[in-house]
Amino acid sequence: MIVRIWSTGYTPGRIGEFIAFAEQRLQPFFRGQDGCLACFFTHDEQEWRTITFWRDTAAVEAVKDSTIYRAMLADLVDSGLLLGAQQVKKLKFAGGGLYGQLPL
Repeated sequence: MIVRIWSTGYTPGRIGEFIAFAEQRLQPFFRGQDGCLACFFTHDEQEWRTITFWRDTAAVEAVKDSTIYRAMLADLVDSGLLLGAQQVKKLKFAGGGLYGQLPL
């Protein structure tokens, strides 16, 4: 399993817009991707992270070739929500687990 972490800065005071974008566009997109096992969104006062879990490297690589994903990213850039550089890390899963239902 592969863990992909996409991180970026975001415009102060606009986190609500970012969360809405994630719920309305990102989450449905990842839910429909072959090989995407889970998707989580996190943030602090300065940085947003989209953390996804994938079956294998091929499934992760297919995302960057998706026209829908590229369009969503372009929409984010055009929205003015993003600040600074975007970073992607791909990590091999080493263990752990989900220990119950996550609260919303």
